[in-house]
Amino acid sequence: MPEEHKQIDFLIEELQNSNWAVREDAVELLAEVGDPEAVQPLIRTLKDEDWHVREVAALALGTFRDENAVEPLIKVLEDENEDVRYAGALSLSALGDEKALEPLQKAAQKNENPAMKKVLEILEEKLGR
Repeated sequence: MPEEHKQIDFLIEELQNSNWAVREDAVELLAEVGDPEAVQPLIRTLKDEDWHVREVAALALGTFRDENAVEPLIKVLEDENEDVRYAGALSLSALGDEKALEPLQKAAQKNENPAMKKVLEILEEKLGR
């Protein structure tokens, strides 16, 4: 097994670590490595018990440009934590998928965070709206 796959496997295993900071670091490193094998484990991590981990997972998925992340990121817009919702919105705007437009519009209306509205504007511009 090549060394890089051993590292990816190790990082994916660390997503189950009992320490949220270790899980958070693993997510960040998976994003940095950029191996597409990390997408599905990162999608599962969007349901982590700790909001820090969910936030970095949402941000990480935007770096992969994988359309499989769109629906799970749309669900993140309903997260209880504002930072997680914002991270999901950023990644959705980076992915630029048409399916994200309406959910992001609704999220921007619900949230008082002006940054959410800015993210929506970026997506609308990207989609030519």
